[in-house]
Amino acid sequence: MKKIFPFLFCLLLNSKVSGHDPASEMATAAENFLASLEGAKKKKAFFPFNHKDRENWHFFPGSFISPNGRMGLTIKEMDSVQRNLAQTLLSTALSHRGQIEASTVILLEQILYEKEEREMRNPDLYHYAVFGSPNKAGTWGWRFEGHHLSLNFSLVNGRIFSVTPSFFGASPAKVNEGKHKGLRVLGEEETKAFKFLKSLSPPQKKMAILSSNPPREIFSGQDNTVQASNFLPAQGLPITKMNPRQKGWLSEVVKVYAAKHRPQSIKQIVQKKPLLHPTKTFFAWAGGLTPKTGHYYRIQTPDFLFEYANTQNNVNHVHAVWRDFKGDFGRDLLADHYRKDHSKGKDWVSMFDGETLKGWKPNEDEDSFSVINGCIVANAPGRCHLFYQAEKPFQNFEFKAEVMTLPYSNAGVYFHTRFQDEGWPKAGFECQVNNTYHDPKKTASIYGVADCLEAPANDDEWFNLYIKVIGKRVITKVNEKIIVDWTQPADWKKGGNFERILGEGTFALQGHDPDSTVLFRNLFVKRLP
Repeated sequence: MKKIFPFLFCLLLNSKVSGHDPASEMATAAENFLASLEGAKKKKAFFPFNHKDRENWHFFPGSFISPNGRMGLTIKEMDSVQRNLAQTLLSTALSHRGQIEASTVILLEQILYEKEEREMRNPDLYHYAVFGSPNKAGTWGWRFEGHHLSLNFSLVNGRIFSVTPSFFGASPAKVNEGKHKGLRVLGEEETKAFKFLKSLSPPQKKMAILSSNPPREIFSGQDNTVQASNFLPAQGLPITKMNPRQKGWLSEVVKVYAAKHRPQSIKQIVQKKPLLHPTKTFFAWAGGLTPKTGHYYRIQTPDFLFEYANTQNNVNHVHAVWRDFKGDFGRDLLADHYRKDHSKGKDWVSMFDGETLKGWKPNEDEDSFSVINGCIVANAPGRCHLFYQAEKPFQNFEFKAEVMTLPYSNAGVYFHTRFQDEGWPKAGFECQVNNTYHDPKKTASIYGVADCLEAPANDDEWFNLYIKVIGKRVITKVNEKIIVDWTQPADWKKGGNFERILGEGTFALQGHDPDSTVLFRNLFVKRLP
């Protein structure tokens, strides 16, 4: 059996942690890594930042991931120079401790590879994927992932804004035979949690222990979106029922998860939200009360989830994850960045707060529109429209938004329209949103007036949609490219059932049909004289 040690050796060799800014070091390391790749290798490693699968992460072996396996370029496909550059990138993200634990997880795969002789255990099947162009002042991200490891980093304006989801797993968690007998990984997540559990009084344990039967797996699983609103309710022992010493021991548990990352990165994160909320933190336990019996715990705050399970393979198979309810993959800070960035221009007004539909009014079915991860999601069981509620109508204006269509979806942005209880809006014009739906009128068409028959954008990718009305002239753009430039003729008639004539009005987003799902975010408008 082939022994694959070079990458593990390199991982430990490069485990020196610098005191410099990790974000700048990441950008430089990622640039150097990508520069070493050409052709098919670079295509496997480099993706647009807004790629539809950037947030699809996994901790299973690659052969279990359908339909196309794991994203990224594997260590196996790299030459020695590329391996060194890839490892340098990883060393910019993890602390010394984090690098040791990551290398040990990979070593466990090596042990199983030698024992089982199955390619799925090959320790060189760990993947690097870079999303967006690395830049010391830019917005981009990257991932290192393979069996039992998924490390995700998102940077905005050259700062590290997210290190979650951060997943470490181990099987076996402790090696019981062979030359590596006694080797253990992810031990402190367990020992510190048991130390805390042991400190609890009987009444406290009654609150903390939800069940004597542990779940087989962490509840958050591999979901790319875990939010406080749709996850399990905060249960167990509240931090307000803990004494100061117990609060300190609980803090030690969560610090084990955070300590795998560079301290400079964690400092940026906790400046905005503490790892433990002072009044709204809960500790929940399920399973046995000794390390030899299956056990599970989670520590849950309004912002974070720390989740651990050791129930499989005779209590020798650990899954441990750190999630950010609002900020996995930097979602919350990206949304804030986009709002601020788009509103820098003079007189631009945000139309959407990223969290609620405040300022908008649906007509036929209020469930046709929802807010998910900073986006307005249009998915109507039937025809429905969401009207913008402004103090006065818009006449001359500029409008811009980011839009994503799922395959075969249809929607639209109406302008110079007005609220009506039902039906297709009679007043105003529709700027079409459709890239692959069967209607031949494609995105940025002024529907039925000036039609574009070739889609200017792709499904599953964010694109910028722009509309400008000045006098009798309408301009639409997609990603800064003009799609329609139409001037209403002097003898234009507004029509019968539909009043298609420029004048004034508001905006409306269209929910077209139950098979269409379209996302809108960062909606802005600017009134023009």
